[in-house]
Amino acid sequence: MRFVYSWLIGVAVAALAAAPALAQQKVLRFGHLHSVDSPVHKGIAKAAEEVEKQTQGRYKINIFPSSQLGQAREMVAQVVDGNLDFVSEGPGSLSALHRPLSVFEAPFIARDWDHLLKMLESDYAKEQLRIMETQRNMAHIGTFYYGVRHFTTKTKALNNANDVKGLKIRVPEAPLFLAMIRALEATPTPMSLGEVYLSLQTGVAEGQENPLPTINNNKFFEVQKYLNLTGHVIVPIMIMMNNKVYAAATPADKAAFKAAFLDGAKINDSLTRADEASLVDAFKAKGMTVVNSDRESFRAKMTSVYELGEKDWGAGTYQKLQAIK
Repeated sequence: MRFVYSWLIGVAVAALAAAPALAQQKVLRFGHLHSVDSPVHKGIAKAAEEVEKQTQGRYKINIFPSSQLGQAREMVAQVVDGNLDFVSEGPGSLSALHRPLSVFEAPFIARDWDHLLKMLESDYAKEQLRIMETQRNMAHIGTFYYGVRHFTTKTKALNNANDVKGLKIRVPEAPLFLAMIRALEATPTPMSLGEVYLSLQTGVAEGQENPLPTINNNKFFEVQKYLNLTGHVIVPIMIMMNNKVYAAATPADKAAFKAAFLDGAKINDSLTRADEASLVDAFKAKGMTVVNSDRESFRAKMTSVYELGEKDWGAGTYQKLQAIK
């Protein structure tokens, strides 16, 4: 009997000791636009797994994909307000909060992904991200490779930039993308990613532009005839965290967040590159016509975007970032 009593006391003590640890776990929420099959979601899932592991369970991240918590603009606003802890968005969309960020998604600014990463490590980028922390309550804790953007169209091949004239092209809800399509003498039709398929199907938009994995994961090949290989933007997806939550973490846990999203980036980036290597042939097999568009004609016609952008970026910023080796 004494043994049983001692055993019960031991169990109770262990339970009481464990209770504070469980009570202290902070459950965070990550909202994003992408499907569960996308490289972005798989990268975020890997990061969430690593966050819980590396913080010994002090933090847990629940993920809400496919616009469950709202469209892009709504989720960004939720992170700013503290109603959501994480969002993943491109700098073009984030520039609605701080316009200079749009330069990192400007057409033809980056030679390749390594060049873009170096731009995001520049003093200019660090200053813009500091402003996002101090004025917009958003901390940048990771960057995923989203791919290279190409145009798709329903009724017309884009052999060169002049062929875009007059078309209704869906773009993200970001000022830079509106300017980019207007520079091509087309009509920008801004909307969130979740609305694009139906808009292409019904003719609200006649074309759109996105990286190959996004075109595939959203099944745009079902409602578009032409894949036009314009390669006009290399896209970083920026992992943004509510800065009050981030600032409240210990230095070790802050490091754990960044390390975890670096691991997530490796998964996302690898899957995205594998998709890019195989999807052109896959789209041909699905009946799309692949067009090797004249990229230089697109570059030449988009120069007006840089002139407009300098009002937000600062004179000479585009040239300085493009010159980074």
